[in-house]
Amino acid sequence: MIRAATLALVCALAGTAGAEPGVVERSRVEVQPGGRAIKQIAIENPLGDVRVEGYDGNAIQIETRKQAPDDDTLDRLRVSLVPNPDGTVRITTTADPAHESPPVARGAVRIDLIVRAPRDARIDAVAGAGKLEVINMDAGGELDTASGPISVRNVAGEVMTHSVSGPTSLAQVFGSVDAQTISSNLELDTIGGERLIATASRGKIAGRRVRSREVQLTTTEGSITLEGETPLRGHMVVASLRGDLDIRLRRAGAVRIRARGAKVMLGAPAHDQPDGWVEAQIGQLSRGVNPAFIQLRSHYGIVKFSIVD
Repeated sequence: MIRAATLALVCALAGTAGAEPGVVERSRVEVQPGGRAIKQIAIENPLGDVRVEGYDGNAIQIETRKQAPDDDTLDRLRVSLVPNPDGTVRITTTADPAHESPPVARGAVRIDLIVRAPRDARIDAVAGAGKLEVINMDAGGELDTASGPISVRNVAGEVMTHSVSGPTSLAQVFGSVDAQTISSNLELDTIGGERLIATASRGKIAGRRVRSREVQLTTTEGSITLEGETPLRGHMVVASLRGDLDIRLRRAGAVRIRARGAKVMLGAPAHDQPDGWVEAQIGQLSRGVNPAFIQLRSHYGIVKFSIVD
C-alpha cells in the first residue's frame, strides 16, 4: 500500500498539469497524513529554491515549478515524495541522465519548491545554490546550503543552519540557534532562545534584539555588532581575530565585563590587568545572585562596549 501510494504521488508531481510548452512546467499536489500525523519533513533539492510555509492544516501542499531548455530535458526532471508510516516525509529532486543526447549543464535546469506544511513539523532541508526559506513553523529544523542564501522567520524550536558562501538571515526565532557560515554574512534579529551560537569565518555578524541567556559569537576576519539584553546570570562570549567588536546592551542587573583588543572602550571605569585584559563592573552585586558575565576579545580589532537605555 505504501509503495503504491508513493508511486502515485511521484507520477502526480512529475505530471504535465499546468505545463507551458517548451520550457516550464508547474504542478500542485496535496498529501494527506497516513496513520500518524506528519511530524518531520526532509527536503533535498540541489536544483533550485525551497520555501516552506507553516499553516494550521495537517496535510502537505507542494507547488513545483520546473524549467528546462527543451521538452526532452524537462521530462527528465523528477520530484519524488516518500511518506513513511512513522510520520516522516521525504521530498527529493533529481535530473535523470541523458542516454542519447548531450548532457545538460546543471545551471540550465531548475526545480523550485513551495511546501505548505503543518506548523508543528520539523523541517530538515538541503540545497545547493538555491535559496532555503522557512517561515511560521514551530518545531525548528536544520538547513544546509552551499552558496544559496538561508532565510528563517517566525520559527520556534531549535534551529541549525550551515552555509559555505550563502548569506544567512534569522529573524524572530524563539528557540536555541546554532548558525555557521564560512565566507558570507550572518544577520540576527529578535532571537529569544536559551542559547545562541553563531560563527562566520570570513563574514560579518550583525545582531539586534538578542535575548538569549547564553551567547557565543565568533569570526575570523569579519566584524561583530550586537544589540540586545543581558539577562540575569547570562553569559556572553564575543570574539574575532581581526574584526572590530561593537556591543550595545540593556542590562537587567549587575554586569561583569572582561575585554581584550587592540583598543578597548568599555563605557565604564575599567581596570587594566597584568595579563593584558581589561575588566569592569556595571551595577551593584546582589547577595546570592551571580551577575551577567561578558567576555569580549579581538586580537587585532577595536573592542567597544556600552550600556543603552
